[in-house]
Amino acid sequence: MSTRIAAALSAVAITLSLGALTAPTASAAPAVPAATPAAGSVTICFGVPLGSASLNWCF
Repeated sequence: MSTRIAAALSAVAITLSLGALTAPTASAAPAVPAATPAAGSVTICFGVPLGSASLNWCF
């Protein structure tokens, strides 16, 4: 009986450790978009955060 419990606990430990190793790293730092050249005197930019990436548009 104790070998079944030990086997189940080791399987859970292996699964959790593999999940922790393959998970993306969380970061609280805001994504800084690259500077884009402006054709005119006024440029309007907005971004849409998508988890670890973001979409940026400038007009």
